[in-house]
Amino acid sequence: MARTRCGCDRPRLTVVLSLAERGVPHGSAGHDVVYDYTRISECSGCGGGVVERHSHDCWDTGNYADYDKYWWWRVDMDAIRELVRACPAPLDPGCGCPVHLGLGAGSPRPLPPSTETPYDDAAVPTAAVRVVDGVPRWA
Repeated sequence: MARTRCGCDRPRLTVVLSLAERGVPHGSAGHDVVYDYTRISECSGCGGGVVERHSHDCWDTGNYADYDKYWWWRVDMDAIRELVRACPAPLDPGCGCPVHLGLGAGSPRPLPPSTETPYDDAAVPTAAVRVVDGVPRWA
């Protein structure tokens, strides 16, 4: 999980919305090459929000740097808190509510450069959410 992406000196991130998940985490029973997720976390230190997208693929290409990729965006938590209140199961990536269907179907733009670990320095752009016909989408 991202440790410094909210911009706070002492980040304490808690997942508030799990949008997508595929596979089993590496090192866990049942892991079979791929594990991906997209989550939104809130920092209790500064109140900031972070969208984290992680892609793990340990198919042996000979380049271990290709195994894990991370992307982050900062996000306005006021808008996210409102969406979480409208969702019956915010931590269930399989939830079929409009929040999960709308935000789980894509990624925020622009897509920042990926990093190989959650500790690499990287640009962290800001993501925005807009609601179209009652369904939230990445703006």
